[in-house]
Amino acid sequence: MPTDFDKLMDHEYDGIREYDNPTPGWWHMIFLSTVIFSVVYYVFWEYSPLAYSVQEAWRGKQAAYFKKVFGAYGELKPDEATVLQMMSDETMMLVADGIFQSNCAACHAKDGGGINGVNLTDNSYKNVKVFGDVLSVITKGANNGAMPAWENRLSQNERIIMAAYAAKLRGTTPLAGKGAEGVEIPAWPEAPKK
Repeated sequence: MPTDFDKLMDHEYDGIREYDNPTPGWWHMIFLSTVIFSVVYYVFWEYSPLAYSVQEAWRGKQAAYFKKVFGAYGELKPDEATVLQMMSDETMMLVADGIFQSNCAACHAKDGGGINGVNLTDNSYKNVKVFGDVLSVITKGANNGAMPAWENRLSQNERIIMAAYAAKLRGTTPLAGKGAEGVEIPAWPEAPKK
């Protein structure tokens, strides 16, 4: 007993004739679901502030790993020589980058160019007169709380490598940096020889 699904079609190809069987409804539902999912997926990854890139995910995992390695350095001395030494330590700069992106980028931008915080990439500084002031500003804060004090939020080691990271941003080129604020200060001192 033939049904509507068993009707032979009129055309023939190489002696082969086919039935006119429509695609099942469940297949249409799966196809429609994938189209809807792709639109939501595209909008999220292209326009959402919650979206992240592969590089950012990798950097976060790498920073978490290096934080475990952090213990091998022991307690760092909060002095100029240690901060200068940390500036050339690639491992610690990767850890500092993760800390910077999660705590400082909201004000200073991801590349240090400044949003509502100061531009860390130029030669002019508002609260830093000498190299040692970088660690002091991170630890104690500045501008009546506009720059928060991090002494109760970050460990001493984290503050030291953050000072090194902030100092290392000087002379880099941000995507869209703020104009110079404060006064121009001399170049950072050379790192001590090992």
